[in-house]
Amino acid sequence: MGSMEMTIAMKVVGFSFQFIAGKLESMLVEEAALLAGVEDDVRYIVAELSSMTSFLKAMSTRHNLDDQLQNWVQEVKEAAYDAEDSIDEFLCHLGSIPYDQRRVKGFFKHFLRSIKLMKARHDIASDLKKLKVNVEEVRKRHDRYSHPNEATSSGIATSLEMAGTYSDPRIIGHFVEEAQLVGIKESKGTLIEWVLDKNRLELTTIPLVGFGGLGKTTLAKTVYDDPIIVGGHFQSRAWITVSQNYSIQELLKKIIRQISVNEQRIRDVLGCQDAGLNTEQLLNMMDKTQLEKTIRDHLQGKRYLLVFDDVWRTQAWNDLSIALPPGEEGSRVIVTTRIEEVANISCSRNHQFIFKVSPLSPELSWELFCRRVFEAPDYSCPPELENVGREILQKGNGLPLAIVTIGGLLASRPDKKLEEWKDLRDHLRLEIETNDMLLKIHQILVLSYNDLPFHLKPCFLFLGIFPEDFEIRRKRLMRRWIAEGIVSGEDDSPAEKVAERCFNQLVSRSLVQPSQFDDSGTVKSCRVHDMMLDVILSISRKENFAVLLKEHPTIPQRHQKIRRLSWHGGSSGLVPDTDLSHLRSFTAFGEDVPLKDYRKQRRLRAIDLEGCWNLFDLHPKSFSKLYLLKYLSLRDSRISVLPDLMGDLQNLEFLDIRGTNIYKLPNTIVKLQKLIYLLASNYLKVPKRIEKLKRLVTFGIAYVENVQSLQEIGELVDLQKLGIGFRQHDDLSLRMQEISALFSKLIGSLRSLKIFSWPNSGLKTALDEVASPPLMLCKLGIHFKLGELPPWFASLNHVVKISLVCTQLQLEDLQVLGNLPALVNLKLGYRSFVHYDLVFDRGGFAKLKFLEIERHNVSFKVGAFPSLEILKIHFDYQSINGIEYLHGLREVHIKTSHEDTIEMVKNISANHSNRLKCFATQL
Repeated sequence: MGSMEMTIAMKVVGFSFQFIAGKLESMLVEEAALLAGVEDDVRYIVAELSSMTSFLKAMSTRHNLDDQLQNWVQEVKEAAYDAEDSIDEFLCHLGSIPYDQRRVKGFFKHFLRSIKLMKARHDIASDLKKLKVNVEEVRKRHDRYSHPNEATSSGIATSLEMAGTYSDPRIIGHFVEEAQLVGIKESKGTLIEWVLDKNRLELTTIPLVGFGGLGKTTLAKTVYDDPIIVGGHFQSRAWITVSQNYSIQELLKKIIRQISVNEQRIRDVLGCQDAGLNTEQLLNMMDKTQLEKTIRDHLQGKRYLLVFDDVWRTQAWNDLSIALPPGEEGSRVIVTTRIEEVANISCSRNHQFIFKVSPLSPELSWELFCRRVFEAPDYSCPPELENVGREILQKGNGLPLAIVTIGGLLASRPDKKLEEWKDLRDHLRLEIETNDMLLKIHQILVLSYNDLPFHLKPCFLFLGIFPEDFEIRRKRLMRRWIAEGIVSGEDDSPAEKVAERCFNQLVSRSLVQPSQFDDSGTVKSCRVHDMMLDVILSISRKENFAVLLKEHPTIPQRHQKIRRLSWHGGSSGLVPDTDLSHLRSFTAFGEDVPLKDYRKQRRLRAIDLEGCWNLFDLHPKSFSKLYLLKYLSLRDSRISVLPDLMGDLQNLEFLDIRGTNIYKLPNTIVKLQKLIYLLASNYLKVPKRIEKLKRLVTFGIAYVENVQSLQEIGELVDLQKLGIGFRQHDDLSLRMQEISALFSKLIGSLRSLKIFSWPNSGLKTALDEVASPPLMLCKLGIHFKLGELPPWFASLNHVVKISLVCTQLQLEDLQVLGNLPALVNLKLGYRSFVHYDLVFDRGGFAKLKFLEIERHNVSFKVGAFPSLEILKIHFDYQSINGIEYLHGLREVHIKTSHEDTIEMVKNISANHSNRLKCFATQL
């Protein structure tokens, strides 16, 4: 195992120890009666695991570990896993005891004589004793290797080593000839325009932000070296490479050298006129403050251009910016970074100058590839190589570093043989990890992983369970992290908030690429670049973090315990008799699923079968005895029945049956007292005694058939998201008080509400009578005939999104909607208004960004929707006018059966002041 892999091993294992120590501590509190007699052993193990975690954190910056230390880390890892196995086995035994009989009284009254329980107590005591001995042995090795100078290294001591190991590959950006910088012309033009802008005289920072290998350094270099820049526009220029590990004094000295500060100025600042000392000696005598003053004094009143390349820390920017005089001479600072926070802080007043560097388009990628591989002047690819060449290129996925490097490797093979190209295509992932030329890609990308804080590393590795180019929903990812203990609550922050922070950090570090955004601009889903996924999978394999089943049957390494299993479809599978007893999570991506009965996988915490649309049923007992399971998703499968043994899942927190054929929940569902999310898209019958699910935060969609159900839902005082429906034959006029009471009880918690009903149900009258509506609502959907909006609607000051379908409102209601101060997203569905002609004039809808309209004639007047960015129109024979007046518009999506209308909208989009993106679908 190499030094890089060993560092990764330490960090992941340290995380495991931290997690297990917390688990043991909570057991000491919650299950004291069952741990009687072994409390001291547990406390000892907790203390030792915490100590090891701290040590491993400190060790994480070390490189070139010797064989003994590498073996020790492997033993530490196994001790952590064994500890978790032992605890989980005990918790499984505990799961067989009814929840209300576990406390001291119930325990002694009902189970003191139970052979099964005595065995469980004996097993945990025995395991903990063995674990204590094991940990003591690990401790001895820990003491042997824990030398103060090594364990307390903060990273500064290894900065030279880090620079020697990882900095060289960055130079590749400086050796790409101008002729090969495909796709850079437009970006370069924009940046030079910003740099030379004579109308902006104040000091302006221009951050180039994006993940590793996109060519940020190369782009900055072409601007910095452009003749118009070099030709004298700036009186001082400097290029400073900052990198992950830096000394601020050394960086300041580099600036002083490059801007050619007069030696006498340096002497004056230092207060030393000794003629025997040269410039370097004088600089070495200066402290940080004196170095900063030297730079400030020299640059004061000058127009200067500085480039700070590869900035990883906001602290680095803060340290450097102190030395920069603001001035009004038109000075500029270019910053290249992978970290959004650095970009935001460096130009805190002018975010419009943040330049996000994107991957190349397929066409530009192919052009760059051909320029690297083939000879001038035409750089043409032989026809027989083009198909396999494009297949190789797909792996680069628009990443210039990868395209240039892979192209350079192929260019170095003069024969250009088809078989050689095919071999590279089939083994590219292995080549990237082993070939000296391609290793540069891996090293540059792995820098981002190494820079992650301790707690984010397993979050990032978890992305490796998803297939290539898979769109990963933020909420799905966050809930999986929580279910597997990768993320947990801390201090006053619940687990969901911690998980959201972790996700946002991955986005801000450019490690994932946002693909969809919600109404408030929050990232809704993301993708992982193929090259970054290769880095994740490489680390994951070495750490046994997850096992993937893909094209070929997987043969796990000897003695390897499979803890996360991800199946990516096809005929692949595990070899017979593979031990899955240690499995923590199972995820399937494919039509069907090879694993349908989970009774032997008692340690499972997550089963995710979303999208397995060829899955019709599961074994009736498949979920029995899964006492540790927290997450179960059957979303978009064809399962129609949930087994009664669902009630055994005592720790289940998340159940998703959206898009299935399930219309009824088993009565045992109310035994799941830890359930937080119950998500369905069919109209489920509300289970009796639903009020037992006290922790429920999300519930729906469900039919309310009687007063009792309404009352029971009202007892769910933590409910934030509710979807309810009412049947046509229900006489809701008799239940107005109950509906009013329901909203009154949920007024403090409810943030999202969807109501469905058939006409003539009486629900309109009931809603009009609601005295205390949930005014904190953020999202509201109404899908039934209202005739007019309830009087309290105008008071929904926090509502961000509204969806109306078949509401048959009056035109006056448009003004009510337009006056809602926070409204960002509005859908006016089929028959949402009685009148088919909707005219939008100046005034109202001040913050609306997304508008969707179905089957209405639409006219926009001058000044309408000042903030609208995305417009979606679906209609048959209706018309649309005035798109040209929507000056903030960026996208138009149109679905219609009329080709003429599509052409009209396309023409308007092409001539619009924003040159709109137009997405058209002919029905």
